[in-house]
Amino acid sequence: MIKFLTRIILVTSVVSIMLYYFQPQSIFFENDLKRILEKNKVTFVTRLGPTTYYEIKNKKFGYHYSIMKEFADFIDVDLSIKVVNNIADARKMISSREADIISGWNIVDFDKDIKTSYPYNRVDYVIVAKSNISRGSNIEDKLLKNDIHAIESHVITNMGTNRERKLKYSYKIWRDKNIDDLLRMLNDNEIIFLFMSSDEFKILSKYYRDIKIVQRHSINEAEYWVLPHNVGSGMQNKISEFFNVMIDTNRLAGIYQNFFGQQQHSFVGSKIFIKDLLEVFPTYEFFFKEASKLFNFDWRLIASIGYQESRWRKNAVSYTGVKGIMMLTKDTAKEVGVEDRKDPRNSIFGGVKYLRSIYNRIDYELDEKEKKWFAIAAYNIGLGHVEDAVKLATKDSVEIRKWSDIEPYILMLSQSQYYRQTKYGYARGWETVKYVQNIKQYYDIIVFLDSQDKGVDEKDQEIPKTL
Repeated sequence: MIKFLTRIILVTSVVSIMLYYFQPQSIFFENDLKRILEKNKVTFVTRLGPTTYYEIKNKKFGYHYSIMKEFADFIDVDLSIKVVNNIADARKMISSREADIISGWNIVDFDKDIKTSYPYNRVDYVIVAKSNISRGSNIEDKLLKNDIHAIESHVITNMGTNRERKLKYSYKIWRDKNIDDLLRMLNDNEIIFLFMSSDEFKILSKYYRDIKIVQRHSINEAEYWVLPHNVGSGMQNKISEFFNVMIDTNRLAGIYQNFFGQQQHSFVGSKIFIKDLLEVFPTYEFFFKEASKLFNFDWRLIASIGYQESRWRKNAVSYTGVKGIMMLTKDTAKEVGVEDRKDPRNSIFGGVKYLRSIYNRIDYELDEKEKKWFAIAAYNIGLGHVEDAVKLATKDSVEIRKWSDIEPYILMLSQSQYYRQTKYGYARGWETVKYVQNIKQYYDIIVFLDSQDKGVDEKDQEIPKTL
């Protein structure tokens, strides 16, 4: 009898151990939601990129990030973001519960070791090339003869192993680069074809006007959150409830429209600008000139910044939540003492005061006529990122005196090879370069038109190329 009981106890112990180590762990993770609520934190793992996650002036942004933040607010916990460079690392993190959810990676939903959320977005995947390639009549031959470069995506890798959907072309998959890296390679003619999502194209084509779609690879592919296969039912139900609310309130569509429905930092064209200069600017002209005297900036320059920010619309609101003519953040408005960001005078005075504070904090030697462009770049991207670019240039033994000296290094802030060396990390440098370029164009037009009335020096009377 004693031997029998001993054997029963022994067998029970062995089975318990085997269950713990070898069975699917859903038993032990059925309270995922409870764990998250008790820790008061939900952790997402994602990648850096123009549509996923990035920072401006120490504030976090991104289309996918915005939905993550909505979920954290929905369950009333803090949001933690972890960044990785490849899908394998992301999957390990959710499997071990170092992270709870993957967002921003294209992982197909028929993998057995994952579960997926509601498909909250759908995108096409496109092959792009520079316009001189896209105009060619032999584009198909070129696609067959050249690699198509892409960041890691299961849209490609799983299609390559699917008998019913064989890949037609040869793809070069980069696991250590982001989409900005590959776009730079395309722009510099190091590669011919690039694979990206239609959402990435919507954003990047505004700044790289020379890239064109040559072929659509796949249509209406789902984007969703990825969960471990043994995720607890409570967590799954809460995520389903969240997306139902987001759809019912139209919040999901609103976030998408904020990020992809606006023409951010596009030059509107000289005709439209001159029309607004004649019809809209006179309403706020006095405020710009008053702020110009108070903070010692050329009124034509700060008017150009205001136009780039909002097209002089007092009720303007951007996808990042900034408001008013000078598009102030809540933190900036508080810093400069502005209570109502949509009040035109307050916005203009607050924006110019903030620009002056940035200008005064730039302590590296610059050509005085060029210093304003550095301050304007920092107004857009944050002074920390501008200083990162200066440090990158210093490492290359480049003496920064003019804006054109630092432009290439501002662009490098979106490339993984370089932003990993910086203090403030990834930044959409191509956005800032375009931002400054547009303001220069608006400024040149105002200076030229103003000079016609005042008869100033010959340089100011030169007709801007924009006209």
